[in-house]
Amino acid sequence: MVLLKKIIAPFFVGALIAPGVLSAEVVLKYATLAPANTVWAKTVQKCVDEISAKTNGEVRVKVFYGGIAGDEPSVMRKLRTGTIDIASFTGQTLGTVVPESRLFELPFFFDNTKQIDAVVQSIYPDLAKKFWDKGIILSGWGENGFVYLMSKKPIARVADMQGVKIWAPKGDPLVKAMLAEYGLVPVYLGFEAVLPQLKTGGIDAFYAPPYGAIGLQWFREAKYLTNSRLANAAGATLLSRSAYDRIPPLYKEIVHKTLEKYAGLLTQELRHENERSLSILYGKGLTKVEPNAEELAQLKQAALRVQNKLVGTLYSKALLNKARKARDAAR
Repeated sequence: MVLLKKIIAPFFVGALIAPGVLSAEVVLKYATLAPANTVWAKTVQKCVDEISAKTNGEVRVKVFYGGIAGDEPSVMRKLRTGTIDIASFTGQTLGTVVPESRLFELPFFFDNTKQIDAVVQSIYPDLAKKFWDKGIILSGWGENGFVYLMSKKPIARVADMQGVKIWAPKGDPLVKAMLAEYGLVPVYLGFEAVLPQLKTGGIDAFYAPPYGAIGLQWFREAKYLTNSRLANAAGATLLSRSAYDRIPPLYKEIVHKTLEKYAGLLTQELRHENERSLSILYGKGLTKVEPNAEELAQLKQAALRVQNKLVGTLYSKALLNKARKARDAAR
């Protein structure tokens, strides 16, 4: 990545030629919510094993799986204070540091993965610079997959959404704006409370990537799946600047590039898993709800209003237009 190389090159070269610098084993702490033996965890393990091999064991990464290091907000605080060195985050938490990250999760912004890849390539340098200014190195962009609406009653149009109680993460300005525009009623819950609330009628619907809906078992309480890609669930791997400074000069770029490599590989793995999981959901008895052209146009018009309303709150008009241009060129 050209921009990141320009940013880190002076630090890299300076450290390399500084007299008296001796390499020594560095242990980096990596936090992830991914439970062991999941596709996320297996990819992370491959990543840290490769870092150890490529650095001759001089850089080792200790991974804390399954949220042992805390939830995402607490891990982000630890990353910024140097208690945690590397971590993977979902879009909502990324947005608390760099709000522009939420561009990737706007409703009905993408039709396919080709468009996502084009926008990542276009604005990744912008995001990397913003994270750098916060003392963090962006070390790979990823995603958890396209999000689908799953519910207890069929939903094909905006009118069907009115008054439907839906799970929502607390404190998310993007989700708040989106649900308000569609007339959905947010019920703010932690992940662990979604399934019980679905069972008792506390909520009527949720949104999730297919692989996530199966992993969390939420699908068991849904009857319908609206077959339109509501949004893309973004994610990224971050490396703290303080940790980067501790890495022997010879290995700085190796660590950064290896993290980026496996963020990309994980994205491809999850795309495959989500396609497979979508078929599994239909096989498990969920009924596909297929909005017609007119209904889909209404959903996208509402989404366009959300995108424009968040200008000045999450991102600039210029960055939104840059993302739209890259997306539209990839159609």
